[in-house]
Amino acid sequence: MHNEIEKFLILFNRLENILKHSSKNLQWLPDAKPEIAEVCYQLDQVYSQLNRFFLTQSMKSSVVNPIFQERWDKFLKNYKTKVQEIAEPVREKHNKELFELLDSTFEKNESKGGQSKEESWQKMENSVSKEARMNFNPSINNAASLLQEIFMYAEDSVGFGGGITDNHLGAMKYFKDVLGVNFCEINYKWGKVPDLFVSENITKKTDKLIEMYNEAAKSYVFGLNVTATAMCRALLEHILINYYGIPKAKLIDIINLAEKRFKKLKNLDLHKLRKDGNNVMHKYETNSEIEDQAVIRNLLTIRSLVGSIPKK
Repeated sequence: MHNEIEKFLILFNRLENILKHSSKNLQWLPDAKPEIAEVCYQLDQVYSQLNRFFLTQSMKSSVVNPIFQERWDKFLKNYKTKVQEIAEPVREKHNKELFELLDSTFEKNESKGGQSKEESWQKMENSVSKEARMNFNPSINNAASLLQEIFMYAEDSVGFGGGITDNHLGAMKYFKDVLGVNFCEINYKWGKVPDLFVSENITKKTDKLIEMYNEAAKSYVFGLNVTATAMCRALLEHILINYYGIPKAKLIDIINLAEKRFKKLKNLDLHKLRKDGNNVMHKYETNSEIEDQAVIRNLLTIRSLVGSIPKK
């Protein structure tokens, strides 16, 4: 992942320099400077690799280059859609060139008495199909929908062989109806959780911080909004004391002193997170859209707080 992050930063910086740091220039500059399209293609390739990596991690946290979060967020907000639009024709061009090269290679191999061109293409197709089957990509494939297809197939297969019995079907319904496992909701919420990027420059151990953030994230994903909010409040206190150097005290006083020492923290509305944590046990109404949004807001606050940890 480290190499892909470095590639992303290099390519994104190159694109911004060409565009004079204005994403609006993507609307017309590629026509005047064709090399921009190639940079967009390479940048989109690296973005896809990184995005897939982040989505397939079991945790919503990564240790990264200190400037990565700012560049990544900027790319997602101002560049991603247009970069992908510009990259698509270049991708089609490269795919066409690769197809023509392979076709020519297979033809030459056949003329020298080797495998026929049709056989070579069939072997290539089988290899690609096998690779595609073994490479689930959550940024493209809907995990919940694929699972639902498996469950529907299992229901249709009961009593028709294949080893699937009423007990297997009953186990599936047990998880769904008794334990309340909702794969669609879990999949959706996991995608909504913001990735936590921890700077490589932080010298103090971050194991506890990362553990607490992921516990909050998983609590939200599985519908435990009260627990998630309480964890965010605990994280707020943990970060201010251990990474901002604020002495232990009541959390209201810790926040006041932190905002006095680090002026930019006032923009994060840390007292709102504190109040959410204090009030959460008195407002036990989970699973509403408003409360889901509140948890995401608190996770974003923690993310911003971690991103602003001062260098020491």
